[in-house]
Amino acid sequence: MADAQRERVELTRHWQLRIERISYEVDRTHRQYQACAPENRLVARELERRWEEALRQQQQLREEFARWQRGVPSRLSAEDQEAIRALAADLPALWRAETTAPADRKRVARLLLERVTVVVDKESEQVAVQIHWAGGLVCDHELSRPVGRYDQRADYPRLVARLRELCGERLSSSAIAGRLNAEGFVPPKRAKRFSGEMALRLAIRLGIRRRPRPGSGAGLGEDEYRTTGLARQLGVSRDAVRRWLRVGWLNARRDADGQHVIWADEDELRRLRELHGLARNWASRARLAELKKPKLRPAR
Repeated sequence: MADAQRERVELTRHWQLRIERISYEVDRTHRQYQACAPENRLVARELERRWEEALRQQQQLREEFARWQRGVPSRLSAEDQEAIRALAADLPALWRAETTAPADRKRVARLLLERVTVVVDKESEQVAVQIHWAGGLVCDHELSRPVGRYDQRADYPRLVARLRELCGERLSSSAIAGRLNAEGFVPPKRAKRFSGEMALRLAIRLGIRRRPRPGSGAGLGEDEYRTTGLARQLGVSRDAVRRWLRVGWLNARRDADGQHVIWADEDELRRLRELHGLARNWASRARLAELKKPKLRPAR
């Protein structure tokens, strides 16, 4: 309440200084006009205009100050004082109120907190936070931060052991990822959940599982290819096939391990060969637009 009263005093002083400055300007222009010789008509006319403009600004400022005084009482009313006391007694309600802006919450936090001490464990994701509140209360908290590698997480040994168990059950990578997510394991960096591809990469890195040989037909159906196998079949680079995948020019799905499986019968192979060899110019743009559309796979 004392702060609110001081703020009103400071604002009143600010208004008074503005009025003093414009009053000085009115007085100065008036004296200049009075001192002007009558025969200097052009100079006198300009000085008179300046004086009238200063008078207009003075009147406008005084009217604005009067409106401000009517809208902001000089002292807090009994109702205002009681409202402030009620808010001070229920800070959670004040914090959650829709009318409390983020800047207001920062001001409240600065009033309530003396200091915050943060200790980061460089070998893990754990962060120890100690909060010193005004009044002497100290609270300890444990937080987690993003880390760059699996072995920087405190639960890494437990994650490796669990991954070995799940791989031993011959589950798919997607099923393993689902189990890890359900059990509360979190990947490094800023990823929130394991994907099948992430679980497979980690298992391969640990030597628990092997990635299928590029271009191999393991787990493929009729007219299905891996990225390398299709590149070899068409006589193009793997980068070209990967680019076609990114832009949606291939009919592809993902298997249980998250790997791309591309379907391409004889018609599709002819389309892709023509697409690869077609010149990119104005004359061929219509044909190019047709070749970019993959053929729908027949229902099995």
